[in-house]
Amino acid sequence: MPDLRASLAVLALATALPLATTPAAVASATHAIAELPGVAGLPGTFGYYPTGVNDLGQIIGSAQGDGPTRAVLWAPRGGATDLGPGLAGAISQSGRVLGLTSDGVPDTQKPWVWFAGQRTTITRPGAAWARAQVINDDGIVPMSYATSARGEQHLAVWDGERHVELPVSGDHVSAYAINDAGVVATSSASASYQQFAALRCADGACTKLAPGPGYGTYDPEAINEAGVIVANRGMVALRWDGEEVTVLSENGRLAHGEQSLNERGDAVGWVLEGGTSRAVLWPAGGKQVDLGLPGNSVATAINERGDIIGHASSPDYSSSRVFLWRDGQVTYLDSLGGAYSTPVAVNNHGVVVGRSTTADGTWKGVRWTPVTTTLSR
Repeated sequence: MPDLRASLAVLALATALPLATTPAAVASATHAIAELPGVAGLPGTFGYYPTGVNDLGQIIGSAQGDGPTRAVLWAPRGGATDLGPGLAGAISQSGRVLGLTSDGVPDTQKPWVWFAGQRTTITRPGAAWARAQVINDDGIVPMSYATSARGEQHLAVWDGERHVELPVSGDHVSAYAINDAGVVATSSASASYQQFAALRCADGACTKLAPGPGYGTYDPEAINEAGVIVANRGMVALRWDGEEVTVLSENGRLAHGEQSLNERGDAVGWVLEGGTSRAVLWPAGGKQVDLGLPGNSVATAINERGDIIGHASSPDYSSSRVFLWRDGQVTYLDSLGGAYSTPVAVNNHGVVVGRSTTADGTWKGVRWTPVTTTLSR
């Protein structure tokens, strides 16, 4: 569990979020921004794209530019390590990095895991390609794969030593979410038969979840340690708690990835109101909360203490700002001097990673580090 998109015992959980419905107050700056350093020795010119951060403060991402794309790990106190070719997409709380390589054409992805200086390819034997997006603290990785470029897709789990097949197949199979107990939230679609299902898989068996409204493929985004699952289905946001399905919104979407949901069962995303996107919180067992951001806004992630990050854009999209929401109060995080910034992830210590433009419009990978422990009231 969170991840990127985990069971994080390093911090005590905060008290439940209040169901604030009034516009959020704006607090003073609480985070210092710093550009992520480049990787020494890489030939060519690169831009850096962070994709996740764990509670150790390790950040993962990629270097992309006029040379082959490289996976990157940034240390908590600076410095960057080249993890080899590919994209680093997820990092566990124990520092295991999950990535993908490709030969540059569709349906050729090969997943790998990097840990303690060693990189291991984990593609299932006989697979033409495999796609993996999440890793839990034990290094367990669910993956969809096919034995031919356009063949039927299947689901397997890498348990650190071997692949375990799960009874899921179809024209499209996703494996977006896993918790530390090894429970996988997945989906399958068979377009020719118009069959679409979301499933919960554990101990080698899979159970279909209660169907939700909407049409087409389910996209499970996250599962927590209690087994709560959240998913998007088109513009319908759904939550399963046990056997019961709840419609969070029929005109919105959950944030993409494992940090759309925390261990309390709080979820974040956005809804459309009059053509404007509004960042929202769906508290466990409570009503939808508008976070009170002006203009177009999207909530990107939530951590275990209930901090929510996202971005808000000006009406004409000429600028965007990163916000941090806590207990009904909003803090805007600084940019590198440019008009745009966007967040990717937040850890349980409040460290935020994302991208920001400089005054000349150049995008940079950045880390926002808390300079105080609480927001001013």
